[in-house]
Amino acid sequence: MSVNGDRVPIIVSVAAGITVLAAAGIYDRLLLGVFICAGIVLGSINAWLTRLGMAAILGEHASGAGGSAALAGLRLFGVTALALVVGVLTRPDGLGILYGLVAFQIGASLWAAAPGLRSAR
Repeated sequence: MSVNGDRVPIIVSVAAGITVLAAAGIYDRLLLGVFICAGIVLGSINAWLTRLGMAAILGEHASGAGGSAALAGLRLFGVTALALVVGVLTRPDGLGILYGLVAFQIGASLWAAAPGLRSAR
């Protein structure tokens, strides 16, 4: 099963990852940059899995938004717990995975809110 999503957030994530790696390389913190990119990838995988889950739920029948929201929240909790474990075990540079995950979630939220902000003008 494949869901065709918008490719702009992926392109922006890749550009942000390259920029972070370049900046981390300049400051000799390349491992931190790698972990930030890993966090961005982890957030992107979470968004892709959420999109697949929504397509499966909508394709079968209308089961309500409560179950799908609970599954998305549980998935986000799992991804955050994984990032937290990796970040704590590989301190100090490993905390970059949390920074990357947060950066992706903020970017995805802004991307989702953009149509509403445009129409509010």
